Amino acid sequence: MADTATDIRTLIRGDRAQPDRAAVAHIVVSLGFLAAGSLAALAGLLSMAFPAFIPLGYGLIRAITMLALLVGFATLSVVGGAYYVLPRLTGAPLWNERLAGLGLVVISITTALGIVVVGAGFGDGGEPLALPWWLDLPMLAGLAIPSLVALQTVRHRTEKRIFVTIPYVLIGLVAMPILYLANNLPGLTSLASTLGDLWFSSAYPIAAIVLPVIGIVYYAVVKDGRPLAGRQLASVGLWSLLFGAGWFGVAQLAGGPVPSWLGAVAAAGGLAFPVGMIVSTACLVATLEGSWRGEEETDPVVMTALAGTGLGVFVAILAALAGFRSAATLLAFTPYWEAISYGLVLGVIPLLIASWTYQALPRITGRRIISTDAVRRQVRLTLLGTGGVVLLLVIAGLVTGYSWAGGAFTGTFAAVGDAWEVATGPSRVLVGIAVVPGLVAVLGNLGLASVIFGTLTQGQVGPQEVLVTAMGAEGDS
Repeated sequence: MADTATDIRTLIRGDRAQPDRAAVAHIVVSLGFLAAGSLAALAGLLSMAFPAFIPLGYGLIRAITMLALLVGFATLSVVGGAYYVLPRLTGAPLWNERLAGLGLVVISITTALGIVVVGAGFGDGGEPLALPWWLDLPMLAGLAIPSLVALQTVRHRTEKRIFVTIPYVLIGLVAMPILYLANNLPGLTSLASTLGDLWFSSAYPIAAIVLPVIGIVYYAVVKDGRPLAGRQLASVGLWSLLFGAGWFGVAQLAGGPVPSWLGAVAAAGGLAFPVGMIVSTACLVATLEGSWRGEEETDPVVMTALAGTGLGVFVAILAALAGFRSAATLLAFTPYWEAISYGLVLGVIPLLIASWTYQALPRITGRRIISTDAVRRQVRLTLLGTGGVVLLLVIAGLVTGYSWAGGAFTGTFAAVGDAWEVATGPSRVLVGIAVVPGLVAVLGNLGLASVIFGTLTQGQVGPQEVLVTAMGAEGDS
């Protein structure tokens, strides 16, 4: 154990002499949202299977889950990762650390308040966050701050070379406020508003979260002495993920009152999502060249990176397959699309965030990862749990879609009124079973929070990386 325990309040406030204090503070604050959001996701699965079990109702619980996991955990973690890598890749100190700290305060307080407001029933009902307009304004301001800090940091760079990670991070941070603003434009028709919600619910997790996290993972893997396999391959992954974001959300309305060309565009554009994930996975595998294990055991950075991208390929393929018009019409408004959402927020995103975090923590805090066995257990639980949830919800969606179609085609029943139970009964059994792997996935995410928190507070003391930005260099102490 460490010679001395770390006061967690000190980590949040930060030492003004420590260049990485903003990154550490973002990591620490995000852990609480990870735990709360994971538990809310489990409650959401219970509510889907047993609507009367939890009084809030699935719609409110889902919004709370997405607020906690997408904004409170994923967004803050991505911002913390950006604040970690940008000074190292640019040779410039992080621009205006006070403003960076203000962004953390605004986003975290707005998210926490939003969870309470939405849970109390005062949200606006929009997907996926349901925040009322008076919370949209501070949230937009909070999301705009990291992009400004990042752009100004890169603007003052002393390193002339543009590393692969920089465009990934900058595009992701800039996408955050742009996507949020586009999703909350006033005066839209009901159809335009619904399309905007569905677009945002799929574009934000990919363009603003998965995209920059993969860029940071590239840095984490290369930092451990492995040259990146191919800059061109990484660039293909960047643009594929960027152009593939958002379309699997729009595809859910392909059979509704939308122009016929929109379904075709959504199906074609959605194919870029799995292409981007496959290319990113291939780039990581080629970079590692079979060096999965260190001298004694598997590297936690490698373990979580490959698990996250591998699961991401699986989820992306499922999203693309359901984007074609015939499949989208069959699967619209079924648990199939919930499988995609839960696969991203419970599995893909936490695993990828864990990868760069396990690389960064020992360097910026001087604390070794508390337990490799705990990391291995966390990865195993996350993969098994999230994979089980995705498979069961996908099958439940297929059963629901064919039940609706079969009842309508044969004239046996219409999935409305009293016939709703008949149409959804078989799929609800599968959703109920999905609660079990859902619990496993939640334990995996709680394990991630436990490893990071334990490392910060009780990890063994080790060498700490000292960033000397004034000279455009860094060294180890």
